[in-house]
Amino acid sequence: MTGVSFRPANTADATTLVDIYNHYVATSTVTFDLDSWASSDMAHKIESVNGLKMPFIIAELNGDTVGYAYLSTFREKAAYDATMENTLYLRDDARGAGIGRSLLDELLRLGEIAGVREVVAVIANTPDAVPSIRLHDKAGFARVGEMDRVGRKFDEWIGVVMMQKSLVHD
Repeated sequence: MTGVSFRPANTADATTLVDIYNHYVATSTVTFDLDSWASSDMAHKIESVNGLKMPFIIAELNGDTVGYAYLSTFREKAAYDATMENTLYLRDDARGAGIGRSLLDELLRLGEIAGVREVVAVIANTPDAVPSIRLHDKAGFARVGEMDRVGRKFDEWIGVVMMQKSLVHD
């Protein structure tokens, strides 16, 4: 997409990123967070991801932040060290323009460079998460499972879809 560029996130980006994220906390089931984040929460997440030496990137359109994505620990056990979970959020007015696909492709490219073998997406199994499921499907993720009624938000029990993509092919 013309005009979209990517750069590493830093803690100075926390306020902008938390504004993007909190929109989804307040209005959507795509995140299971019930309470809005503070900028310090996002700064801590950026530092944590950077500490793992995993990508945390910002998408900018003509210099304006329109989204972010990162890879973080899938599970705490050491045997999972080469498996990461991806997270991606776009500013609401930036959805549907192809930015998400470009952002996910860049995240996966950087993940491969960082030595990631498998990327897992845990996506709400709700109507407002269908675009995320489609995005991951188009990026080559395979649907590997579902868990029903594992989270509760807006007085509704919500399940998740598990999707996976291998970055290394033996």
